[in-house]
Amino acid sequence: MEQGLAVRSLNVENAAELSAMLLALSPNYARFFHPFGFDLKTVTDVLSSQGQDAFMGLYWMDRIIGFFMLRGWNDGYEVPTFGIIIDEKFRGYGLEMLSLDTAKTICRLRGAERLMLKMHPDNISAKGVMRKIGFIQTGVEAGSGNIIYHIEIGKRAASSERF
Repeated sequence: MEQGLAVRSLNVENAAELSAMLLALSPNYARFFHPFGFDLKTVTDVLSSQGQDAFMGLYWMDRIIGFFMLRGWNDGYEVPTFGIIIDEKFRGYGLEMLSLDTAKTICRLRGAERLMLKMHPDNISAKGVMRKIGFIQTGVEAGSGNIIYHIEIGKRAASSERF
């Protein structure tokens, strides 16, 4: 049993625990987060077909307490879309920023210089936070009305040192 905090790539073997975490969220809390169905079959399908997209779990004491993803690479986009949800009981511990920082690192490692986020227009509390940390509104998604934000993350400086 792991005794601390870990950020891990998710795969099909993690589908049941991810599905259980997502299904346990209160409907009001998760009302703006619906990237796919939370049932086990859908989560299994998503994780089994992730390809170049990244699905990451945040764990505390071997229990999944958060989830974030970078999607769009499978569809040929250079700029991935960031999505995140943290278990309600673990809000306020900095896991959101840890997830965003980790997502930025993954993007830099893969050569992406920007990150996109889509947010429901009624998600007022998150709008202020996104602006505060550097996301800039760049549009509105046709159909859903979601607000589109981007953040420039830049490339890692070239290094002659190889590991």
